Amino acid sequence: MVNKKFELYKFRREVRRSGEQYDFFKNERNEFGSPTGEPVFVCSLNGIYHEENSHISLATGETTQYRSKKIPNILCEYSKVKEIKVGMYTKINNKKYNVTGVTNIQEWNLIADISLELVDNVSGI
Repeated sequence: MVNKKFELYKFRREVRRSGEQYDFFKNERNEFGSPTGEPVFVCSLNGIYHEENSHISLATGETTQYRSKKIPNILCEYSKVKEIKVGMYTKINNKKYNVTGVTNIQEWNLIADISLELVDNVSGI
């Protein structure tokens, strides 16, 4: 049997030692439900940024190419993510990241992993 209180204590200790504070925002909407472009602060939480590798295979003719793609995540305490929803965003190193999902690690309601996606702000000519 896992001692969940001790596991949470270890995680909190690691976040205090190595974590950073992340602020989450959502876009304000007008009375018709259209986004106005104004950011609205939702919450801030302490977490640990990490990346996971995703592998993509591309079949081209008779050959297959494998590429890896980094997926950014924030590991944080589960009780702090109740306000975080898909579509919100945060900024890390002056780059905007959209929230694409929140995962309850091992369904223990102790630790959550917030999946992010880098927003590409490339404007065409």
